[in-house]
Amino acid sequence: MRRWQIVVALPLLLIAGACPNIPVPATNPGVWIVEVAGEGGYWLPPEILRSLDVDPQADSPPALRLSWSDQVVGHLPLRTDEGWGVFFFAADRSTRYTRRTTFRLEVGKPGETMAAAEPPTAAGPSDAGLFTQHWEEDLRYLPQADTGIPWVWERLYTPDAVTHTLTLPDALPGPITVTLHVWSHTASPANPDHLLRLKWDGQTVGEWEWDGQGMQRLTASWDEARPEGEHTLEIETPTLPDVRVAMVWVDGWDTAYRRLVNADGNIWQAEGVALQVEDASEGSRLLDVTDPLAPRDLGAIPTDGAAEAVPGHRYWVGNPTEAPEPLTVRAARKLDTDVLADVAYLAVAPLEFHAPLQPLLEHRRSQGLEAEVVDIQAVYDTFGTGQPDPQAVRALVQRLPTLHYLLVVGDGTAEIDGYDGEAGALRVVVPLTRTAVLGETPADVLLGTNGEGRPVVAVGRFPATSAREVRTMVKKTIQWESNESPPTALILSDDEPGFASISADIVDLLPEGVAIQRLDAGDEGSRTQALETLRQGPTWVNYTGHGSLTILCNEGTLKLEDGETWREPAVMVAWTCLAAHFIHPEQASIGEAWMRAPQGGIAAFLGPVGETTTSEQLPFTMAFYTALREEERLGDAWLAALQKGNSQNVTWGYTVLGDPALRLRWE
Repeated sequence: MRRWQIVVALPLLLIAGACPNIPVPATNPGVWIVEVAGEGGYWLPPEILRSLDVDPQADSPPALRLSWSDQVVGHLPLRTDEGWGVFFFAADRSTRYTRRTTFRLEVGKPGETMAAAEPPTAAGPSDAGLFTQHWEEDLRYLPQADTGIPWVWERLYTPDAVTHTLTLPDALPGPITVTLHVWSHTASPANPDHLLRLKWDGQTVGEWEWDGQGMQRLTASWDEARPEGEHTLEIETPTLPDVRVAMVWVDGWDTAYRRLVNADGNIWQAEGVALQVEDASEGSRLLDVTDPLAPRDLGAIPTDGAAEAVPGHRYWVGNPTEAPEPLTVRAARKLDTDVLADVAYLAVAPLEFHAPLQPLLEHRRSQGLEAEVVDIQAVYDTFGTGQPDPQAVRALVQRLPTLHYLLVVGDGTAEIDGYDGEAGALRVVVPLTRTAVLGETPADVLLGTNGEGRPVVAVGRFPATSAREVRTMVKKTIQWESNESPPTALILSDDEPGFASISADIVDLLPEGVAIQRLDAGDEGSRTQALETLRQGPTWVNYTGHGSLTILCNEGTLKLEDGETWREPAVMVAWTCLAAHFIHPEQASIGEAWMRAPQGGIAAFLGPVGETTTSEQLPFTMAFYTALREEERLGDAWLAALQKGNSQNVTWGYTVLGDPALRLRWE
């Protein structure tokens, strides 16, 4: 079977066979999601239309409406020997979260056929077209890079150089333009503090100087008499006077050159008033795609291959029936918001996680909370384009006036294609913002903000990658709340006086009668004592001090691998840096690892996904512990702190890993 056929049938196969606990997704009759890999032309052949309950043998073209984000996209119905098929041009609307673009296809609803023009005729001398190739590899996640997608390729320290070999297929003599995309990572008092040279086949074709950090777009153009064959492209960063260290990251580059125009489904830019198309077969057409969401059909290519063009416009040239098929065509999932009218506690999760969540939902209902779970893909389809998008989740939340707790169930990632494919389907998209030190920062709290941008819903996340991990997190949440023994408060501080002073203030705010153990990382045996306390029974841990993804305290008083060594799950609040950062593409954080630990670990972790100072954290610390005197749930106390704190870096740079409705027992 072709790939699209497998994808359409897959949910039914899963439900009927190997995965009986996965609920049947509610669908929107006659509405389909069409997913494509990138910009270009795509063909829906008669067999795909037939699978969508469209009769390709009808006398007239099928009634279809194709759209992207409520903007109608014109399509081109064409009759073949097998019946009607549909061609459309897909603009590249990939995002920070997905490399794919999705379109909504509504069957039986009048849409728009592609705007047409008279068959093109040559209005002057025909010529080749400009073709652009893009080179890029996303090898290093650099959240500090202030660019839309902070993934970069190669690092250069001064003096340094990188060299690549490349080929320009079917290149013709004429101008070549190379545009470099680089991130300058360093800054120094000297001005300028960066120098970069571009060499082509050993000859310098561009040189640039600039000052400070930032994304740079550097362009060089020259004439090439013999562009065929292999070429070397060298990017060099020479030494500058008075600059001790200069570092840049290469993000990628574009190369534009003159090339013969072939009817092979590629995109060309016209230089003159006509394009000369080589080897155009019967059925080949020309589309003006300068506005990719409003392409114009210019009709069949003349037999002599000379087609009228507008200088600077972009054209798709090819046979529509030979264009690739979409990656997937699937039924659009539907979310019935009427059943959520009175919901107070909502979980958003992939369908595979719904069954493992049921014990927690029943537990919340037994406490008097109206609790429901919804399919995250249905949220994307109903409130967005079908692509993973945090704004779709936020739109749902803002539609629910009684909602107080939002539990996101599924891991997040910083990878560009991290929400595509089978693994991506088990993740739930993370809203991203920028904070002063870290740069790009995951900020789940944004999902619970109102129209004015203020946090009004308590948000937490189970960073689970499988149904087994969901069951573990549910079990530990219920275990914490059901434990008959009150927790010991372990107040741990790093070995600096300022951290110890904050810990003393926290102790003063804890409810009377709580068993408290104070530990300073500078004390002999502090690590042994901390682990011993955690092994004895339920523990509330507060840590203040230095931290990272894998350790708390510079001395390593608590480490990533410690989570499974204690007997019962703890709850941790950490006033530090990075310990809850859950989207790192290579390294799990303490918060993630301890949440996933099948034994011991933690039931919830309130901590940093970013980097902030103690002075920024302090107002939130005091507000949080003050709220704990009155609030019985973790998310309520943190929401109170968010509404009183005065640092955006902390507001967006802290998160709750765990259930925001977790009850906090002190007696």
